Amino acid sequence: MIQSFLTDGIYDYIASRTLLLSYLPQQAAILSSTAIEKAFKAILAFNGNESHGHLKKAHWNAVKNFDKELFALLNKEFLELNKKVYPMRYSDDLGPGFNAVIACREFLAELDYTFLTIVSRFKFRGNQEPFKFTKLENFIKDRDSRLFTDNHFLLGIAKDAYIYSSPQMIYEVRIMPNKNPIEFLYWSERQPKTQGFLRTGVKLKEECNLPHQISVDMAFYPIPGKPITRNPENA
Repeated sequence: MIQSFLTDGIYDYIASRTLLLSYLPQQAAILSSTAIEKAFKAILAFNGNESHGHLKKAHWNAVKNFDKELFALLNKEFLELNKKVYPMRYSDDLGPGFNAVIACREFLAELDYTFLTIVSRFKFRGNQEPFKFTKLENFIKDRDSRLFTDNHFLLGIAKDAYIYSSPQMIYEVRIMPNKNPIEFLYWSERQPKTQGFLRTGVKLKEECNLPHQISVDMAFYPIPGKPITRNPENA
């Protein structure tokens, strides 16, 4: 069971970072959530415990009880964001007021750090080297591009230096009271207006004078002259 959780989690992790690098942030975030969930469940199984369901506080609270040092290394807001975005797999299930922000390079950097930090706690075959198990071991040995491309953690690049070395795509979404979504895709090369992974997405400002129009404030600073796409899937 431990090996199954880890193998499934590794594939979800690889798929998530592949989607982030392909600028599909919504789908990437959903798979990031399941990757972290399975890594946590592997730790619980390793300690003779289990917790059913999708990623939730019960998972990381249980991990905290087993490995306080590991838990202290993890960004709690990033865990909360991964828990928050999982329901995005069915847009109709999102209630009014739901909002989220996914900055591709920032999210990828934290995913790489989080997932690889968690799985590095496992040491199989009596070997004290980290990452010594099946699929991930092979990916690392082969320097698989799906794992190593833009992986600041494995390449030894400081996290912030990686994030802001190139412009990044930002995805923001908010579900309105009528349950219609407002989504924006745009590019930014600056620090966000507010730090933290739980920053507000598509922040509503005052109403516009024109019917059916609203004024919003975005979480990052768009690059001047770059297009801002609203509700891109319907464009």
